[in-house]
Amino acid sequence: MIKFPKSFWAIAEQIGQARSVVNQKILENNPRFDRGEKNNHVDTIGILGELIVMDYLTRKDQKFEMAKLLDFYPSKNPDFVIRKKRIDVKASKRSHYKDLLVNEEAHKKGAGKIDLYWFVEILDQESCNFYFTDYNNVSGWDCKLMKYTRAYYRNINDLK
Repeated sequence: MIKFPKSFWAIAEQIGQARSVVNQKILENNPRFDRGEKNNHVDTIGILGELIVMDYLTRKDQKFEMAKLLDFYPSKNPDFVIRKKRIDVKASKRSHYKDLLVNEEAHKKGAGKIDLYWFVEILDQESCNFYFTDYNNVSGWDCKLMKYTRAYYRNINDLK
């Protein structure tokens, strides 16, 4: 179990709100990316995951490059680069569902751009678990239509 500062929630909410505002025009032009009332939640959890990973790497004195947390356009760059490994962070809040999810379309666009997925399972206000899998492994996962889009899925216990 990994601990993180409780204050990250407030930071993630602020940046997540800003990301939702910046992304509004993109959502109008591409409604398939719109999560409705969940947009702020999705953006906040995504930012929280990236903050947690940044904090973890910093505390471990690990050198890394990081994509911007907020930009005017969606980035085609990985969230982190560590020792030439291109990493995409996927964060989710613990729920009764035990599946890790990767959007099918985003995964396919990541071909040649992502080497590794770093999953952050947020357990509560100050702790989480990490899970890792190679990009190519996700391509072999089952895929199904979720509420808004198709996603690859795998039970968390399969990656422990």
